[in-house]
Amino acid sequence: MKRLPAVLAALVMSTGLLMTPTAASADDMQAAACTTWRDSRTFGASCTSGTYRAWADCTNGRRVYGATASNGSWSYAYCASVGSNLSRGGYSYV
Repeated sequence: MKRLPAVLAALVMSTGLLMTPTAASADDMQAAACTTWRDSRTFGASCTSGTYRAWADCTNGRRVYGATASNGSWSYAYCASVGSNLSRGGYSYV
């Protein structure tokens, strides 16, 4: 019986049942403050903090980037600039 607490502790640690909560990262907090927009050829992003730029994966396999923006300005990535349509888009902090 004396070994039971040690065995239970080892079991909890090895299975990950004991988890420590972590604070949200700065990137997570910034990402929550962004608005996006899209149409068939363009992806745009506007964030309230940080410096960021939109990106777009185009149907012809190319990736294009928008201008660097900050403070709520819009960054637009245009697949039309490579003669294509939008497949998917996003933004990243720079």
